[in-house]
Amino acid sequence: MKQSRKPALSPIGATLQRVTEELHRVTHRLEKVDDAVGRLVFESASPARSYFHDLQDLDRARQEIAGIASFLERLAREMPEEWLADSKSASLLIDLQELASSLARHEARDSEKAQSAAHECEMF
Repeated sequence: MKQSRKPALSPIGATLQRVTEELHRVTHRLEKVDDAVGRLVFESASPARSYFHDLQDLDRARQEIAGIASFLERLAREMPEEWLADSKSASLLIDLQELASSLARHEARDSEKAQSAAHECEMF
């Protein structure tokens, strides 16, 4: 009979921190794209008015992602260490291999920390 293996759990705070780091990377990439597209639009012979609106939307998306990153970063700092989740399974839902790997790469280390913390007990 085949035994099912329990998923490795890691602290939710550590997972949120990794997501925050990835969102900061995306924000930086969007900033570079925004700058490049802006230069192309402004250097074109007759930039259409709609392009300016699109550039504003791109900049707004970058700001929104940065805001979400800050929100998650704050939550990560306040998350109790004993709150655990299976972030590895969740990372398998991400299509981009590099992003999924980055989010899951610390899973074993976080899982070991969580398991050792779970064995500690404080009595009052």
